[in-house]
Amino acid sequence: MDDRVYVGAEDVEITVNMNADISTATVFEMHVYRDGTEVTWASFIYNDRYLRYVTAAGELDIAAEYYIQGYFELPSGFKGWSRTVSFTVHPRWR
Repeated sequence: MDDRVYVGAEDVEITVNMNADISTATVFEMHVYRDGTEVTWASFIYNDRYLRYVTAAGELDIAAEYYIQGYFELPSGFKGWSRTVSFTVHPRWR
């Protein structure tokens, strides 16, 4: 078995390293871009430095490259973005 993600997959865990302590962040989300469309996924803080999200039904609905940037805001007013990470959602049977 390999670790490919296929169209229609659910419960796929996505973790983004924010390269900063975001444990006090008041806003934390993942911005997802694919096929000319951007959506925002409400994520949660994991281990003080990471954002994590678990996909739900219908979110990985097309075969494409998915690009993700984590975003956060701290109480001090500082706002930050992660580096862009990406993964491919493959068509079924390939």
